[in-house]
Amino acid sequence: MEAIDIPAEPLADWLRIIEAEYFAEYLPAGGAAVKFVIADDPAARELPAATKALAERHGLLVVSVGAGTTRLHMLHDLFFAVTRALPWDSLLQSYIEDLFSRNGYPWPRPETAMSMTDLAAEFGVAANLLSRSRDQWLSRDLWEDPRLAQDFRAAMLSLCLARLEPDDAATVSPVRQWLFGEKVGLSLLRQFDIASRIGRTNARSMLISLCHWLRKAGVRGLLLNLDLRPALRAGSGPERTVRYTPAAVMDLYEVLRELIDDIEHLPGLFVLAEADLSLVSGDRKRTLDTYKALEMRIWPDVRPGDRQNPMAPLVTVSA
Repeated sequence: MEAIDIPAEPLADWLRIIEAEYFAEYLPAGGAAVKFVIADDPAARELPAATKALAERHGLLVVSVGAGTTRLHMLHDLFFAVTRALPWDSLLQSYIEDLFSRNGYPWPRPETAMSMTDLAAEFGVAANLLSRSRDQWLSRDLWEDPRLAQDFRAAMLSLCLARLEPDDAATVSPVRQWLFGEKVGLSLLRQFDIASRIGRTNARSMLISLCHWLRKAGVRGLLLNLDLRPALRAGSGPERTVRYTPAAVMDLYEVLRELIDDIEHLPGLFVLAEADLSLVSGDRKRTLDTYKALEMRIWPDVRPGDRQNPMAPLVTVSA
């Protein structure tokens, strides 16, 4: 494959276009997209901070994951990297406050965890009656949501209930361990109605569930920055703890292809895959043309004359 030989799009211009087309309304409304960016060295240095500022300006969460430290060719490892970076306490609190407010009980102390006993006293309702109503609300809004995988529903339900009993929050630590990819026994997980660990076979459904859950928690969108560059070069370096064989690079391309094919099921997700020219003209065992299924989905065959199409799935940018 020949390298893209047309002038690169100025980074500032490309950011301005994707902000208007994606971040302003499309992502908050539930849209999603995957973009590949080939950046020169100056643009690569600016890109993470610039995209982070752009996302935060529109109220999106930002998670950055590098191929040098995370096995991006394993979807469940990517999922764990995302879950570990999310502000779970604030997400759970936001969801619970909204749940109570939608059912006629505005949260008395915003952004503060409260027990059911304290809430009952604030609302002037018998604690057992309020608990019964809470269980009904969680059942309708969370447990019966078909967009969430069953194990994910069980995990979120346990975390929400623990949030409503702050003194007992430690009892659900196995759920958080499960969510973060830490080792925990299945017998312990089954106490929370979780039937299996997260691995390659169910990581896709977990990522879909997570995106829907974030929407429930009031998140306008999630920018997922993926630095592919360490995987595109052979050898190792001081900043790399993960080494990629050519076969692992093909698995990475497969993961990215799956994200593209699933994008309609991942509301609010914007995946930004950052690469350099190694993606198209580097090690012949690692370049994009070795995995045609991904190349055919992102290669910009149609261009406006002799310049970049900034809306294409794959663009080249310069500072």
